[in-house]
Amino acid sequence: MKQKNSKSIHVLIACGGTGGHLFPGIAVGEVLASRGHEVTLLISEKKIDTLAASGHPELRFEKMPFLAMPKPWSPKMFGFLKGLWQGTKACRKIIRDHDVDVVLGMGGFTSFAPLYAGRKEGCHTLIHESNAIPGKANRLNARYSDIVLCGLEACKEHFPKHEDVRVVGTPIRSNMRKQNSDDPRAFFKLDKDRRTLLVMGGSQGARGVNRAVGMALEEFERMGIQVLHIAGPTDYEEVRDVYAKIPLLKQHVAAFCHRMDLAYRAADLAIARSGASSMAELAYFGVPSLLVPYPHAAEDHQTRNAEIFDKAGAALLMRESDLNADTLADAVRSIFNDTRKAGEMKKAAQKLAVKNSAEKIAELLVKTAAG
Repeated sequence: MKQKNSKSIHVLIACGGTGGHLFPGIAVGEVLASRGHEVTLLISEKKIDTLAASGHPELRFEKMPFLAMPKPWSPKMFGFLKGLWQGTKACRKIIRDHDVDVVLGMGGFTSFAPLYAGRKEGCHTLIHESNAIPGKANRLNARYSDIVLCGLEACKEHFPKHEDVRVVGTPIRSNMRKQNSDDPRAFFKLDKDRRTLLVMGGSQGARGVNRAVGMALEEFERMGIQVLHIAGPTDYEEVRDVYAKIPLLKQHVAAFCHRMDLAYRAADLAIARSGASSMAELAYFGVPSLLVPYPHAAEDHQTRNAEIFDKAGAALLMRESDLNADTLADAVRSIFNDTRKAGEMKKAAQKLAVKNSAEKIAELLVKTAAG
């Protein structure tokens, strides 16, 4: 493995493709950069990656055309393997050009080429798995990693053959954790004293959640609550038009939110997918939630994630197939009408938070690079 006399190291973080990989990767990069280390973040060409990167001009980003792995006998496999070879070649060049010491993969097949290239170039390699159940990609990535990092304790059992598996939580970006005096509800032009429901479908939206919420808006209006809805770029116009039909409901609808710290602070309750990154943020801010797992997630990992929060009393798990105007409105009402229940859910969420995850990972990277 490479070793340097200098205390400064260069870390390559592969984190493109989804917010669940991207935002935790950025969080680790921020800590490293703030401590004088060099960081290069590999991202995809997706719109979400470009949007997120635009909010962090202090970090160096490199785009790479990552491909999702097709089924073994799919005609797309040739193109995937070609792209993988080209990606590995490009990563090896980046590692050599920047004298990279450590490669950190935040998950998915987008991490495979950087990790494999890192191994070939003599770098230390680590992966991070945020979910309770790792996908096929990270099971493969683990073979090319010196250390496996897990966001949840339940994940450890899925890497029984790996010698070094550690639970470190899921990192949250520094701008989410900064203390400020901004009035979160005023920022979104919402009423200061009205109970607030936050709706979010993750970095790319969630059509099933968006439509179910749309059906329940009249009930929400009757409850006297207000809604802060992050719809995702794809569904934004459709969601906006549905809200326009309920003009008396106090609302703020957006495609994307660069101030999620204020969104969480504004919320008394959230309706969300159960991606690991969103759940880490809900825990950090102590927001009670209704978690609706994405039904087609690999290994059904979002359901397992939600079960952990549900069992702890931090959230209620709701299947997308069970969502309709009545079930959703009843669930929201049951929490808003029970102050004690809402308070217990808040405390349970806070107990699940690992607030220094980004720092723990950054320190481990530096220690690993030092040998």
